[in-house]
Amino acid sequence: MEGNDSRIKILVCCYQPWKLELPKESIFLPIQAGKVSSGFNLNMQDDTTGDNISNRNDMFGEFTAWYWAWKNIKIFYPDIEYIGLSHYRRYFAMNKTGGVIHLTNTPMMNNYENLFINSLMKNDIILAKPEYFPYDLRTHYSYWHNSFDYLCIKEIVHEICPEYDESFLYIFEKNIKMSLYCMFVTKYDLFDNYFKWLFPLLFEAERRIDISKYQKYQKRVLAFLAERLLNVFVYHHKLRIDYRPIYFIHGSDGKYKKSTKILKKIKSLIKIFIPYGIIILWKKYKKIMEYRWYCA
Repeated sequence: MEGNDSRIKILVCCYQPWKLELPKESIFLPIQAGKVSSGFNLNMQDDTTGDNISNRNDMFGEFTAWYWAWKNIKIFYPDIEYIGLSHYRRYFAMNKTGGVIHLTNTPMMNNYENLFINSLMKNDIILAKPEYFPYDLRTHYSYWHNSFDYLCIKEIVHEICPEYDESFLYIFEKNIKMSLYCMFVTKYDLFDNYFKWLFPLLFEAERRIDISKYQKYQKRVLAFLAERLLNVFVYHHKLRIDYRPIYFIHGSDGKYKKSTKILKKIKSLIKIFIPYGIIILWKKYKKIMEYRWYCA
C-alpha cells in the first residue's frame, strides 16, 4: 500500500471472498481481517503487518482490523485527520435518510469525502442510526450471548476505569437503543483516545473469558462487547452524534429475497390456521430472524 496525503480513510473490513466490487472511491481502504487464520488471500491490505493481533480474530472479529489501523495507519497516511470503518456489505448512507437501506449491489458513493468531513465539522462522530429494543441492553446481550461475559466486562470496567461505571450502567441497564455494526467515523484524535480506553478492557476480557466450548459465532465475544462499549464511550463523553442510515448489500444471489419470501409464506399460513393472537409470536420470530441476518 502506497502512502499519500489523504485526510480521511474509511476501512472496508473484509473477512471472505465477495463477488461484488468494493467501493472505488479513494477514501475507502479495503482490509482483510484475520488473514493469519483465514487460509486465503484477498489481495488487499491485511491486518498481519506491523503491530497486529491478526491471529486473535476468532475473539476480536473486525477489531483485528481496527487494531491494525490504530497501530499502523499513520505510517502510510501521516496527515490523516479522519478515520472510520465500514464492512464489505455495510456502508454509511451519507446522502440518505431512514434506517437500513437494502441493496443488491454496492452503490456509487461520489462526494463522500466532503459529506463525511462536513458532518464532522459539526459533530464529533458518525454512527449507525440506533436500533430500539423492547428491553435494556443487558437483557439483549444476555439473550443473544453469554450473560457471564456481560458480568465479566462490567467487573473489568469497574476495576480499570471506575469513572465509567455510571455511563456503563446507564447504557446497559437503563437504555433500550444501540448503534450497531461496530461502525463509526470520527476525527483521528478521538479515534486514538477511544482505543486507548477500549483495548485494555478487551485484552483483560480476553484473559478471563474461556471460549473453548463456544460455537464459532459466539467466539467473537470481544467484538460483541466492543460493539456495545462504543455506545458507552460516546455517552460518557457526551459526543455530538450524526446518526446515519446504513446501506446493507445482499448481493445478487437472492438469498435475502428468498428468506423474505419464506417468512411471508409462513406468515400467511399462520393467519389461516392459527388464531390471530398467535401473530404476536410470529412478529417476535421474524425479528429474531432478521437480527440473525444483520449480525452475520
